[in-house]
Amino acid sequence: MPRYLVTFVYRLLDFRFAELDAILDMLCLDPAAVYAPSPPEIRLNNYSHLLVDLPSEAVAVEIQQRAVLVESVLEFWGEGRTYEELDASLLSLSDDFLAPYMRPEMTWSLMVAGSGKTLSMAAQDTARYRVLASIPFPGPIQLKQPQETFWLIDHVANDTDTTPDHLYFGRAITSRASRGRERVGKGDLKRRAYLGPTSLDNELALLMASFAQIRPGTMVLDPFVGTGSILVACTQFGAFCVGTDIDIRVLRGKEEGRNVYANFAQYGLRYPELVRSDNALYVGHFRQVALYDAIVCDPPYGIRAGARRSGSRREQVRPVPAHLRADHIPQTRPYPMRDVLEDLLQVASTALRAGGRLVYLLPCEVGPEAGPEEGVVPTHAALDLVCVHEQKLNSKLVRKMVVMQKGERTGG
Repeated sequence: MPRYLVTFVYRLLDFRFAELDAILDMLCLDPAAVYAPSPPEIRLNNYSHLLVDLPSEAVAVEIQQRAVLVESVLEFWGEGRTYEELDASLLSLSDDFLAPYMRPEMTWSLMVAGSGKTLSMAAQDTARYRVLASIPFPGPIQLKQPQETFWLIDHVANDTDTTPDHLYFGRAITSRASRGRERVGKGDLKRRAYLGPTSLDNELALLMASFAQIRPGTMVLDPFVGTGSILVACTQFGAFCVGTDIDIRVLRGKEEGRNVYANFAQYGLRYPELVRSDNALYVGHFRQVALYDAIVCDPPYGIRAGARRSGSRREQVRPVPAHLRADHIPQTRPYPMRDVLEDLLQVASTALRAGGRLVYLLPCEVGPEAGPEEGVVPTHAALDLVCVHEQKLNSKLVRKMVVMQKGERTGG
C-alpha cells in the first residue's frame, strides 16, 4: 500500500495516537495494519511524525481533514538520518513514479520545516539546494497556490542539537490546510456567542467527537448540554444532536439572542433539539429505546460546578400554585459523583445502539491526598471499555477522557 507521513501538532500528547486510531477504526482500518506500534516513550514525548500505510490517497485526505491533532499528511517519498541517506532514498525513486512531476509546465514549491527546532532562512535555502540536486523539478517555482507542494522536514529530538535526528521528504496530498485545525481556531471560545463558566474548550470537544466516531447522520445525545460546546463540535461532523440539562436557565439563555442556539447560528450549523430534563430520571422522562449512535458529555462533578438532580432536602414539599407554574424553576439537590457516573452508564446501556460509543470526561485528583477510589473508571456489563486517556491540568488534578462502547449483542 502507498506510504504516507502523518505530522502531529505538539499538543495533548497522549491523545494524538488515540485520535488517529479512532479515525482509522471509523474508516474500517486496523491501526495495527496501518502503522507499527510505537514505544510508550515515543507516544508521550516530542515525536511529531508517523509513517503509515494507507489504501489510497482519498483515505489520507480524509484523515487530514478530520483529525484535530494532525497538522498534515504527506505522500512519503524518502527519509534518512543524514542528507546523504536522504539523497540515496530519493535517487531510488523510479522514473515512472516521478514522471507526473517532471512536466515542464507543472508549478511547484518546496517548503522546509524544522521539527523540534527553528531553522534560519539560510539553513532552509541550503536544505532546498541539497534536495533539488537529487530531484531537479523542471517546472517554474510558484509560492502562491502551486500545482504541487513538497515538504522537507528536519526533525531533532533535542532543540539544542543542530544535527538532524531524521529527515523526511514528501508531497502534500492537498493544497488545503488541515480542516481539523481550522475548526479549532474557528470555534475558539474567545469568539463564542454564548458562554457559561463551565463551557468546554473547543479543541477538546472536537477530540471527543473524533473518539465518538461522529460522522454525517450520527444521532448524538449530550445529557449535560450546558451551553452546547460538545454538540457544536459534533454538529460540525454532520451529527443530529439532542441536548438535555437540568438547569432551565442555561437552556433559555441570558437574554434575547444569547442562548444555546446562538452558538449554532454563529457557525451556520443545524440546531439541536433541547429538552429540560434530569439525567437521574432518564427512565421516567424518555422511552427506553436504543436511539443514539453516541453519547458525548462533560458531566458536572463538583470541581468546576456542583452536580444537581431533581428533588428537595425537605421532607415535605409544598405544591406549586397553578399561576406560578409557567415560570417555576424546580428545586434540586446535590448529585453525588458516584451517582452521576452510575446513572450515566445506565442511560448509555439503554439509549445507545449496539456498537454506539459513550465518551465522557472524568476529572480526578492525583497525588498522596487522593482517595483510594479517586479516578476509578466505573464499569457496566453492557459497555466495553475502549480506552482511557489523561490530560494533566495541574500538579493535583488530571482530566480523563473515557471511551466505552455498547456490546454488539446487547439489547436496548
